[in-house]
Amino acid sequence: MKNSVSLLVLFLLTISFTSCKTKTEKKAEIVTANYVRFVDSVTHKTTADAAANWSNIEKYFEKQSNELNCTIDNLDDTSAFDAKIDSATAKYEVFKNSIPRQKKVFKAVHLSAE
Repeated sequence: MKNSVSLLVLFLLTISFTSCKTKTEKKAEIVTANYVRFVDSVTHKTTADAAANWSNIEKYFEKQSNELNCTIDNLDDTSAFDAKIDSATAKYEVFKNSIPRQKKVFKAVHLSAE
């Protein structure tokens, strides 16, 4: 009986230590989620809306990206975050590359309206 109680306590301690995340990992999860959420919100805008506000979007993206990189650099293992970050970054880059075309269209429409 005494051995089974000891084993149970050892088992529970092992589970509690392996399931606890460090503060750095928790912060990395939050920062990664904020980054992905930001990219999703930007890419769901129309390119015309984004083109009109592109300098603000770009500044905020840099801020989010820097915060993410600083947080991720403090982790030993980033594999849990890499796929989310890479996917969001690729999505942002595709959207970003569509903005110059939209700016040209936006400019042409305004010039023809004058």
